[in-house]
Amino acid sequence: MGEIRGFVREIFTSIQGEGVRVGQRMTFVRLLGCNISCSYCDTKEAQHMEGPFLYEGQKHENPVEVDALLEKILERQVAITGGEPLLQIRFLRELCDRLVASGKSLYLDTNGSLPENLQQIIDYFDMICIDFKIPSATGRPELWREHEQSLAIARNKDVFVKIVINENFLPRELDATCKIIAQVNRNIPLVIQPEFGRAIPGLLELQKKAMSKLADVRVIPQIHKYLNLR
Repeated sequence: MGEIRGFVREIFTSIQGEGVRVGQRMTFVRLLGCNISCSYCDTKEAQHMEGPFLYEGQKHENPVEVDALLEKILERQVAITGGEPLLQIRFLRELCDRLVASGKSLYLDTNGSLPENLQQIIDYFDMICIDFKIPSATGRPELWREHEQSLAIARNKDVFVKIVINENFLPRELDATCKIIAQVNRNIPLVIQPEFGRAIPGLLELQKKAMSKLADVRVIPQIHKYLNLR
């Protein structure tokens, strides 16, 4: 059998624009395919496992082998994102195995809807962002059970929870998010991320309310967009 192939949208180097590692330089590996497709998604081109693999302005055919990617991943810190990277679990495991063996530090950005898959690759990652999908912002059904299971799996890692909110945000969604985090470990950071370009009333009040239940609550927008970076 040949090497496992996967569907990759792009590889590029930039700063981390979201969450608790904001500003750190990373190489981003964006995999194709998503199982949720949020209404606010800013990478709609990555929602389906189709289309070319992009690198430095050049288009390459998908699917690709891990060997074709390794020399393109330049920074020590590597962010694996999507889409939802856990959909391609066999390819992801092979990629992570090779990256860790070469001395890379891995950061996973996941929607936390596939805890069984997360369990299979958790040991490869140094930091994990679990993006709780809030129904009022995503336009999709709630996933509280899956989020709780994923956070419990990642609890011993350097993990944080992110929620993207807009003006439709409901107080009960903050309550549910805080309850899940507190049950696992109240010291796990919560990042409240306003949807880019939307006016969100009461941000400081939301933060204050969450801080009554959790030890670390931060309001962090998508910094890379304000800097006109990828």
